[in-house]
Amino acid sequence: MKSARINRLRTVLLGAAAALLTVTPVYWATAVAQSPETTAERANGASAPHQRKTWRLDKGISDVPVSFTVRNINRSKASCPVDGRTYTVRGHLTAPTRLLEGKSAENAVTLYQHGIAAGEWYWRVEADGYHHAEELAARGHASLTIDRIGYDSSDTLDGLATCIGGQADITHQIIQQLREGTYRSGDAKGSGKAGTSFGKVFLAGQSNGGQIAQIAAYSFHDIDGLVLMDWTDRGLTPQANARFFSALQTCLRGGTKGYVYYDLGPAEFRSGNFHDTDPAVLDLAVPHQNRHPCGDMVSQLGAVLVDLRELKTITVPVLFMYGEKDARVEGGEEHRALFTGTKDTQLITVPDAGHYMGMARQAPLVHNTLAKWLERH
Repeated sequence: MKSARINRLRTVLLGAAAALLTVTPVYWATAVAQSPETTAERANGASAPHQRKTWRLDKGISDVPVSFTVRNINRSKASCPVDGRTYTVRGHLTAPTRLLEGKSAENAVTLYQHGIAAGEWYWRVEADGYHHAEELAARGHASLTIDRIGYDSSDTLDGLATCIGGQADITHQIIQQLREGTYRSGDAKGSGKAGTSFGKVFLAGQSNGGQIAQIAAYSFHDIDGLVLMDWTDRGLTPQANARFFSALQTCLRGGTKGYVYYDLGPAEFRSGNFHDTDPAVLDLAVPHQNRHPCGDMVSQLGAVLVDLRELKTITVPVLFMYGEKDARVEGGEEHRALFTGTKDTQLITVPDAGHYMGMARQAPLVHNTLAKWLERH
């Protein structure tokens, strides 16, 4: 039964992928994806000057393993097939300790969705000034960082058994559990105690995590504010498109159990995502490059058409953040203009930062801007 269901999902998603390739330029369709290089390209790289010998968060900040039991279903407005099975999503709740000791209707948390080639690690780089969750906690805010299903610590599945709309539905399920305190806290395996409940939940997404976040926002209307980092629906650069359709070809061949790399090795991963980044931070981040589920990627373009119709229905405050030197995404102001249903929008450009703006030397601007925005809302 499971095998037949997965085969049906493969047929639907790969059929959609083949249709996409028929309308793409020839130079995209002739690219061949490959695995990242395994030899170190920074043989002379120095040890990370920002990294603590034993990584511990600052005093007064709690960093708690958490887990969420979710169903891989899709009730979002971005229709695409999923397998309907139950999985565990794992991550960490990072916050000032005082916020986790009591329950208050005013307590707020931000759920962060990572990008297509990243994972929870994006928000937790163990270098002073770059561990996003710690930096926000130091400024008084609670953060939930997770690996989506198919990534790192969370449950794995066939890469064609998930899709972008299904990821938005899982986001909705996690938001509900945050409000009700029904997730498990203190043990990433799921046997810990009931979690802290939160009266306010903000949702933030970086790169394709931004698309997941906005789909969840207009499908379920259950958040208090939305933060979009390095995502636009109509502003992908030629570089981003070329790599997208190259990876799409690999997905048509089945990928690696339905998974594929977006960038062709660490050199492309660096050039596509980082700008004005300390070499020591690069050394920490680049080895974490992830494969991503083909189902998520194949379903993105169809979801864009839904986005263009539905973004106007988002009524909560929205913060847009973009790196000035982003090689993947452009057109932030044009994307902002699509959000006509809210009167509260703000756009910030981070000088000299790339697609992974949180790892540029201007990372403090990201942290300070977001913290101040959260305080206002």
